[in-house]
Amino acid sequence: MTLKRYDDILFDADDTLFDYKKAEAAALKKTLAYFGHEYTHDIQTEYRSINQNLWNELESQKITVAELQFERFKLLFAKIGIRENADEFNSHYLNELADGAQLITGARQLCDDLSQSCRLTIVTNGISRTQRRRFEKSVIHKDFAALFISGDIGFQKPQTELFDYVFNALNISDKNRVLMVGDNLSTDILGGINAGIETCWFNCNEVVNQTKIKANFEIRSLDELRKIVFPDQIR
Repeated sequence: MTLKRYDDILFDADDTLFDYKKAEAAALKKTLAYFGHEYTHDIQTEYRSINQNLWNELESQKITVAELQFERFKLLFAKIGIRENADEFNSHYLNELADGAQLITGARQLCDDLSQSCRLTIVTNGISRTQRRRFEKSVIHKDFAALFISGDIGFQKPQTELFDYVFNALNISDKNRVLMVGDNLSTDILGGINAGIETCWFNCNEVVNQTKIKANFEIRSLDELRKIVFPDQIR
């Protein structure tokens, strides 16, 4: 019998299982085309920077989700010099983004394998209608017992209230048997640490950790997670 270290594995969604950068680029390109504008990599880079800064503010509870959705395109339009209604643009963009179910390399096989022995759950910060549709369109949705989206719950990673909600919903009593896996130190890993569970940092870009946030494990590819979950398979 193969011994497992965890009963429950909580996964972040974007840039952990789902290739958000590909989905984002495709959605922005299609939305710009719909409104009659040309897509360039410079626009993509500018948007990504603006969007990330606003998400950081959201995670620090400085702005709301509604403000984020409006401001990111208002700021982008001002930067690249086009005139469009930010709300209308955002609405179309979210519809396009919801079709983006591209996966990170190795995610499909990993989820299929782990789901045979562990209960898998996604815990994601994001906009409900977009994240839910992306999840439902993906080939890995069958491997997961539940999907928890911050937009539905009213709390977001790294807030302990979100994790408490998840633990209660899943009837988790032994936190020693739970692992949080994610790519973001300040949300996924810090959130897991604050919630009292072990964490695994998916660091596929080999970023140097210059923070005080330390995960229990660090992996560069999703395949490495198997050795953590099933330590007796290590040779």
